[in-house]
Amino acid sequence: MSGELERALAELDRGRSPGGRRELQAYTIEGTRLLERALRAGARLRTAVVGRGLAADEGGRTRSLLDALEEAPSCTLLHASDSQLLSLTEGRTYGDVLALVELPPVRALSDCLLPDRHGRPATLLAAHDAEDPGNVGALLRTALASGAGAFVALGKTDPYHPKAVRTSMGSLFKLPVLERADGTAFLEELAQLGGESWAAVAQGGEPLPACERGPQPAALLLGSEAHGLPPTWLERVDRRVTIPTSGEVDSLSINAAAAVGLYELVGRRGGWTRSRARPTGRAPPLSQLCVAQPAKGVSLRCSFLSSTSFHSSASSSGSF
Repeated sequence: MSGELERALAELDRGRSPGGRRELQAYTIEGTRLLERALRAGARLRTAVVGRGLAADEGGRTRSLLDALEEAPSCTLLHASDSQLLSLTEGRTYGDVLALVELPPVRALSDCLLPDRHGRPATLLAAHDAEDPGNVGALLRTALASGAGAFVALGKTDPYHPKAVRTSMGSLFKLPVLERADGTAFLEELAQLGGESWAAVAQGGEPLPACERGPQPAALLLGSEAHGLPPTWLERVDRRVTIPTSGEVDSLSINAAAAVGLYELVGRRGGWTRSRARPTGRAPPLSQLCVAQPAKGVSLRCSFLSSTSFHSSASSSGSF
């Protein structure tokens, strides 16, 4: 093994841990699809290592990826045996190619609170101590799909964990990400910049569909899966909101809660617009959504949300 390849494999391994990412100022991504999306999004790749089995593939998709890696500025492309990559891929079958991606520059919160390109007030999704990296990746994908202006990782939330990166399906490359270890300081900064904080709680909050949003930017705050948001935060936020449910479950999953919350804050109040279609105007509230028309002769009446708030054993929950 050449010294250059040995160093690259060691850095790819270190890029999978929080300490290694801090040291390298870079994180590791894996698989054909993620590398394609990173390149399309303009992410800065420092090093890429491709397995010789994949490199021998004559398929058009593989050739296009390898050509793009060859042409990527400041990216060194190296080849390794498939067995050398096995300890990094751990048997996953996303494609034997890995890359070290530079962490994006630190963003100012003020830049993320500007109105979006449709003139809608900015909405941020913030997650505190979301320790399951799969959930974090899903939140990133939901935030991007819902039109959130940025994702804020508070406390232990790690958006660059390898599983979070994979689960985000490339959303991490497109969505501004802010990392803040001190959530209290984040709330203070948000307030100083004229933004509102909307805390998701399992019970006792304002019913979210009934809430009116003003023209200010806002951050939707979700707590950890197990413990929710810290009680001291709930004393500082501008609003505490709850999604009404049937009451048959303790809580929504954190990603489901994020999707519903962002739909209410971004979609229904701001009006969805599609890049390939005319603006659709204001979307209906979730309480008015129903299933498709039933078959002829079948009577069916339904409501997506009931008026009963769900109950949780926790005093507050990041999953509403």
